[in-house]
Amino acid sequence: MMREGGDRLARLEALWVLAYLVGAMLGLRLVQLQILQREEYRQLAELNATKVIYQTAPRGRIYDRRGTPVAANQEAFSLIYIPPKKGQSSPDLDFLAGQLARELGRDRGELLETLQQAVKEEAALRLAENLPRAAMFRLSELKTIYPGVELIVEARRHYPFGRFASHLLGYMGKMDPRSWRVLKNKGYRVDSRIGRIGLEYALEADLRGRDGGLRMLVDAQGRLRKKLESFPGIPGGSVHLTIDEAVQKAADEGLRRSPSGRGAAVAIDPRSGAILALSAAPDFDPNAFLSSDPSVVREVVSSIDEFNRAIAGTYAPGSTFKPIIGAAGLNEGRFSTEDAVFCPGYMELGKNIFLCWEHKGHKRMTWFPGLTHSCDVYFYRMGLRAGGPLIEKYARMFGLGAKTGVALKGERSGNLFGPTARQRAGRSWYDGDTVNLSIGQGEMLVTPIQMAVFAAAVANRGTVWRPYYIDRIEYSDGRPEVRQNPEKLSHVVLKDEVWSDLRDALRLVVSSGTGVAARIPGLDVGGKTGTAQNPAGPDHAWFIAFAARPGEAPAVAVAVLVEHGGHGSSAAAPIARAVMMAAYGMEDKSATAPKSAAVRPVPVRPGAPMPPRTH
Repeated sequence: MMREGGDRLARLEALWVLAYLVGAMLGLRLVQLQILQREEYRQLAELNATKVIYQTAPRGRIYDRRGTPVAANQEAFSLIYIPPKKGQSSPDLDFLAGQLARELGRDRGELLETLQQAVKEEAALRLAENLPRAAMFRLSELKTIYPGVELIVEARRHYPFGRFASHLLGYMGKMDPRSWRVLKNKGYRVDSRIGRIGLEYALEADLRGRDGGLRMLVDAQGRLRKKLESFPGIPGGSVHLTIDEAVQKAADEGLRRSPSGRGAAVAIDPRSGAILALSAAPDFDPNAFLSSDPSVVREVVSSIDEFNRAIAGTYAPGSTFKPIIGAAGLNEGRFSTEDAVFCPGYMELGKNIFLCWEHKGHKRMTWFPGLTHSCDVYFYRMGLRAGGPLIEKYARMFGLGAKTGVALKGERSGNLFGPTARQRAGRSWYDGDTVNLSIGQGEMLVTPIQMAVFAAAVANRGTVWRPYYIDRIEYSDGRPEVRQNPEKLSHVVLKDEVWSDLRDALRLVVSSGTGVAARIPGLDVGGKTGTAQNPAGPDHAWFIAFAARPGEAPAVAVAVLVEHGGHGSSAAAPIARAVMMAAYGMEDKSATAPKSAAVRPVPVRPGAPMPPRTH
């Protein structure tokens, strides 16, 4: 009995010991939580009531070859909305959208949709960007009334020269749903801006930085109470272009002043393939896409012409193709520079009559006066001697009919018109086709950048470069610098005397022929005019050229195309002249708006087809 009572007492004592141990452990845990780890758990508690407000990192700057920034960043105010957490009361979004619409002058429905998206995503979203200071001050009062509405300062894209090189630089825009699906796993947010066309699109991964932000303490109503920490963004890579600001400006302004205000101009360094200017018109101001008002952006998007004629516009080359007839025929011995042709103003071929642009005729023509005065009859005859297959071969050697490989979206290859393509289509090739090809007409189509590469190859005696516009990219995140090296695509081998004959004839075109509008005192200039028939309206105007200081290698080659410009001599040559002068740092004091020249009518005999005007 006594033993049984002793066992109960022992068990009771054991329970008390266990209770004391549990109490001690709880006490120690409370000490740990309340004293030793108080700061840690306080921070964790704060994190549970915080929001991260991302701030767009400065986008990488874009510089011209001399270090002039052509795309930069500037400080801008953005209005954001921070939605409440799940379970917390949400403000009347419809009422809030109405208030913001009145202050911002925006569509209420669009703002409501953005507010609802923020609640759905449980993330801060931008309601407006690039706010003017007047709007910012008004909204700073509004944000004290409505929880979750805040103003932050960010770096926003800015193009200091406005419409400068707009098709090359491109513009920034909001992501569409398809882009969001692709980019959301790469650190982009639903309201991120991305490059839409041009360099901004092609170099998106290089130009985009790593966003920074603020971690803010937020109360139950979604108001920002305190900044807990900030993490700076990392700027995007700086891109240094081969573009020369002065050369690009001359090309842009020349096209704007042209008779139609539509066309393209490309300038290339024949020694490397570096692009000095790439211009397309009509152009646009990429700053307009960054307006704080979406309706303004929509209006801009609907009104601008994004078509980059420099790389995607395809046109008959007209008489700018005639040097290829010389290269093929002279190099293969099909004719010589002394072989003469009499031009009465037309040529009969079977039952067809092909007219010369000079209806009076050029009389006796050989190679040098034939190219100098762009005599169509001379090239009809020489083209027949060379033959369609040989002309096609040499056109392909100079890169026509194939993309140049410039790193821009949307480049087209044109169309190499010749017997090979006809044979593939199961159709025959006729002498009349060779006649049309000899003056750059028929189904032959080229792009302005192809013709600039061709002009550069003639200037440097045969090297066909891949055109490029990036000199180097410098990164701020530790990545090594990237440099673009010239890339030789091919080399056209001609006899030395043929190169001399080509270049001497092209110099005569400028000194005393159809290209006198491109003469530049102090520079050795060679070029070729072209006026290509356009079935949809007035003729297109062409001019290709190269320039060098006496005794030096040419440092610039250019191709200019003016849509509906009439004659290359009056519409395109003055633009090329201004571009070449800018490349050599010369002031063009005669820069005036080229006047539209009336297209000279060419008489046609009854029943004869109207030929293209190609001088």
